[in-house]
Amino acid sequence: MTVPTKDDVDVAAEGMIDGAYCSAVEDFFSVGSRDLIGRFLTNFIESLIITPTELVFSSKYQKRLNDAGRTMMNAVDKIATLQAKAKNESAAQRLKDLNTLISAAMKRMWDEDKERPVASMAADGFPAFLDGLKSSGAERDYAIHRTVVEHLSQFKVWKDKIAALLKLYDLTKGRDESRLIEFILSECAKSDAALDQMFGPYDSLEERCGDLIALWKGEWKAGPRAHPGMTAINAMITAGTAPNIKAAIEYSLLRTLANKDPIRSAEPEIEVQALFDLFKRLWTGSTLIGGTKAMASVERRQARFLSKEGITDLLRERKVLADRYAFLMQISAICIGQSNRATVKTFIAHYFGDKDFVPRVIAGQEPPVPKLQTLTGIHRAIKSSWLPDGDKAQAMAQVEIAQGQLLRNSRLFEQVEKKGGGAAQKVLTLLDLCRKGTFIDGSVMEEVRKVLQTYLRDPSFLSDYLMGATGEDKERKMSLLTKTLGSIGIGI
Repeated sequence: MTVPTKDDVDVAAEGMIDGAYCSAVEDFFSVGSRDLIGRFLTNFIESLIITPTELVFSSKYQKRLNDAGRTMMNAVDKIATLQAKAKNESAAQRLKDLNTLISAAMKRMWDEDKERPVASMAADGFPAFLDGLKSSGAERDYAIHRTVVEHLSQFKVWKDKIAALLKLYDLTKGRDESRLIEFILSECAKSDAALDQMFGPYDSLEERCGDLIALWKGEWKAGPRAHPGMTAINAMITAGTAPNIKAAIEYSLLRTLANKDPIRSAEPEIEVQALFDLFKRLWTGSTLIGGTKAMASVERRQARFLSKEGITDLLRERKVLADRYAFLMQISAICIGQSNRATVKTFIAHYFGDKDFVPRVIAGQEPPVPKLQTLTGIHRAIKSSWLPDGDKAQAMAQVEIAQGQLLRNSRLFEQVEKKGGGAAQKVLTLLDLCRKGTFIDGSVMEEVRKVLQTYLRDPSFLSDYLMGATGEDKERKMSLLTKTLGSIGIGI
């Protein structure tokens, strides 16, 4: 028997739905059976540009399958092995039973097509055909499927086939038979080639994922290269009348995420950010489209770049130590999943646990203000991070000590004092630094407040600041000053 791969096992877990386990000839034509056929004979049906429904209800396509070497045999072997395992049965017996059922089902279709061939039908005649059917239940569905499959056999490209199905769906609106057409449309939505024709070609996997996410949400907007039929499908999803199509879109999204190509770029930093951006788009309220499988795919993709070796290489590219700390916190904010966070955390613990953290991070000949701003950014990132509270407090304390030391070493306040201009100019200089996120809100900001209050008490401050302004202009300037000082905790 063919040994199932890990991908086969993943597929089977979803495929073991009602009807996928055939125990009678009738089960061969069920929704579950067709779903499983689509998953294990993907390459074959894609090569013929048909859906699993067309394969199941056409002896012509089944003959093509029989003539395709071991294609069917390998698929049946895998399905039998997986189903036997799930049911705790003998794999050999399950294979024998499946082959017997498949042979009987294929003979039925062969006899039907030979003895009672389906007449060709124009799309507009579909409602009349339905009205003329005397059968009901499964027998009626069987007759409808044979007729629809015959009608679809004239269309040799996906976009034409989907357009034909949409017309049939439109003709059956309000009727029970529309569910049969909607399911066949959902099979088309699982085809990458069909999606390429309907969405139009894409420049990156991120673009294709974006289309699928928007369509799943019923929020897709047509682009210049898209087929008009996609607008109709989006409307069906929005109206809640296309549950199978919506599930198929989710399936296609998961398959796209499993693709080995980059989402946006082969550059590690760009790709890690792109994956985080995509991850945010996957959420709709409290629901993640694709569930745990989508989560695992995105996490796995990021892990390619967030290994110990990958992060080490990215850190080496940053020659200034403070930039390495900033990069670590930047990555920590966008890493997805517990395993990636654990890897990043080992680096954070190593860097922030360095006993020489303060002298190392403030060393170098770079200007002090950008360094102060970098440290403030690191502090904010730590405060908002997922790190445990104890680790946060320890790391933030280290950064606060480093910024205080850098402030003293650079003699920043003395430099402001030496600059030309009066008290008002010095206040505006310090306020501008505050506005640009130069100081950590803590002990350092408290020092800044003290210096500002000294200048604010200078008798010349107000007259220098107002510069003779009166009336509305004076009120505007005072209002702006009050608001700016209030934002850093100083009243006037």
